[in-house]
This record gives sequence, structure tokens and C-alpha cells, in this order.
Amino acid sequence: MKIFSTNDVASSIRRAHQSFTHILVNRGYTTIKPVFFRSSLIGDLPVYQWAWWNKATYGQLDRWRANGGVLLDQYTFSDRSGPADVLVFVECPMTMERITRSGRHVAEYTVLPRPHTWSVHEQCIDLRTPSVDRLRDLWAACGGKRMADDELADAVDLPKQHVQYMRSSLKPVEQWEIKPRLRPDSAALIPAWEWIGTGRCAEKKEIRVCGHKAAVKEMARLGHIRLQKIQIYPEIEPDWRRLDKRRAKAITDLASVRSLVESLPDHLQA
Repeated sequence: MKIFSTNDVASSIRRAHQSFTHILVNRGYTTIKPVFFRSSLIGDLPVYQWAWWNKATYGQLDRWRANGGVLLDQYTFSDRSGPADVLVFVECPMTMERITRSGRHVAEYTVLPRPHTWSVHEQCIDLRTPSVDRLRDLWAACGGKRMADDELADAVDLPKQHVQYMRSSLKPVEQWEIKPRLRPDSAALIPAWEWIGTGRCAEKKEIRVCGHKAAVKEMARLGHIRLQKIQIYPEIEPDWRRLDKRRAKAITDLASVRSLVESLPDHLQA
């Protein structure tokens, strides 16, 4: 299968649509600060939106299959929608696996956007798969403890937003401490309010299983409750070798993608 690069995703979608009937657009994002694609740029084309986990969108998929047009796939891997003529990514992937797997059912070619800078992808690696030295610093501050993200950020002198990504490598369990303040008027929030009672401390997973996660977040937003998220870090030290290999793989994967993208012909000039 042929692969091209592009500096203009919308124009590449238009060009593909001029020659072929079924255009699949991978609209999944894996970087931390993505530049979101504006579907209004192709609003005059027959556009459908689909997400495999959302059954309400399956009618859109059926209409695209029957009539052709442009299908915006919300998932990061586009191998579930069935055959397509052309695949266009709105964001350059981080791995070759995503490119290969997403193009599994594509008949003609794939188009990859050429990043203006690779620093966004590199920062994503640094935050999602930090160096072992960085993780050891985090572990020295949080290992075996209960800590909020702002506490850990202060302890290691890093931005809270960075800590929130980095700590996932240490496998903490998230716990929500919930304290009631003002009873909500909305009937939709009352079951969660009553579940909280005079106060509750529960793991995030438990709250989701009970079906109250969305209501709890909404009550926190509206000021009906006080919500504090605590991370409970394991007492057993992480497998540093495994984490180092994971980072090395991420770096190698991105290097392969970059080498490929920078060697590809321009789709709009081909």
C-alpha cells in the first residue's frame, strides 16, 4: 500500500474524495497537546462520524458504507470500520503499529500529516514514558504513600499537569474523598448525593461501577460537594528495567515514524 505525507489534512481529504468513494479519516489523538482537526473545513462534503464504542453512531457507519463519503473515525486505530479506499490521519501517529493496523483494510493509500515540529511527540514520550531517573525521583517522594497530585508536584518541583501523566508509570490507585456541602435540586443528582451520605471515600473504579462517576463530577463542578482525588502508591518498588525498556521502545517507535514521514512524497504534489 502506498503512503503519502501532507501539510494540509483538509486538502488531502478533498483530493482523495475527488478520486475515490470511501475515505476513512482517523480522528484519534495520542499526543498530549494535539491540534484538533476542524471538521468544518470539509463541511461541504458528505461527512459521517463513527466511534466503535458508541452504538448511536453505527447508523452513520452504515450510511457511509452504502453511500460513500468521508467517515471520521474517533478511535486511534481505524481497523474496525471495514474496507475503505483511502485512509487519512489528522494527527501523525506515535507508532508504526498504529499506521499498519489502521491501514489493514485500505485499498489504495494512506496519508500521514507532517508535523510542523516533532517536539509535541517528544514531550508526549517524556510525560507518558518518563526516564527511570525521573521516575526514581517521583518514587522517592511518593512510594507507599497517599498523596494528592499537587502534593507530589510540590515535592518534586514539577508542574502538576506533568506529574499527572508521569505518575501513571508507578501504578497508583486513585481514591476520591467526597464531602457533601449543598444538596442539589436536580433529581438526576439525588441518587449520587444519597450514596455519598455524610461523606464517602472510595476508589475511582468503585464509583464508576456504582454508576455515580458522572454525577459526582458534576456535583463537584457545581459546588454541591468537595472532591479531592488521592493517589495511593504501592509499597513495592517498580520494575525499573521494564520501565526503561518501555521508554526505549517508545523512542524507537517514534524514530521509525519520523524517518518514514520525512521520506514520503507529498500527497498534494503527487
